[in-house]
Amino acid sequence: MFLDFLADIENYMIWVWLGIFVLTLVLEASTQDFVSIWFSVGALMAMAVSGFTPFWAELIVFVVVSACALIFTRPLVKKMMDRTVRKTNSDEFLGKRVKVIKEITKYDGGEVKLNGITYVAILMEEEEKSIPVDSIVEVVSLKGNRVIVKLIDEGIKEEE
Repeated sequence: MFLDFLADIENYMIWVWLGIFVLTLVLEASTQDFVSIWFSVGALMAMAVSGFTPFWAELIVFVVVSACALIFTRPLVKKMMDRTVRKTNSDEFLGKRVKVIKEITKYDGGEVKLNGITYVAILMEEEEKSIPVDSIVEVVSLKGNRVIVKLIDEGIKEEE
């Protein structure tokens, strides 16, 4: 009886492997990371050999091909899909504390020196009073080629 079941299942294995292939592709399409694409490759290879090999050989092909695809390509794919945020060189300005070299008023931009370069500095919208020369300010954002600054406590030193 069990041998009859195995003989019957051999006739339908191409459809089983096709179903596994489609299922893993749908699962892959529904996620943002590569999760099941390797099993799709294994199912495709098992489906390719299903017409002339026994069930147990197809299963071995599926496991070996899936494992090899996973082992050899996952590190490469992870490196290519690396989504870490990389800072640009303008991002390094944010949070820097610098000295004012020309007074900054609410209606007129002043100047600050940052990394040896003089930049036009404007006040944050919340700032009401002007910032005198030699005060220490913090860069809070960038707007084009101007830096937006806010006054910080007098006891804090300038960053080099």
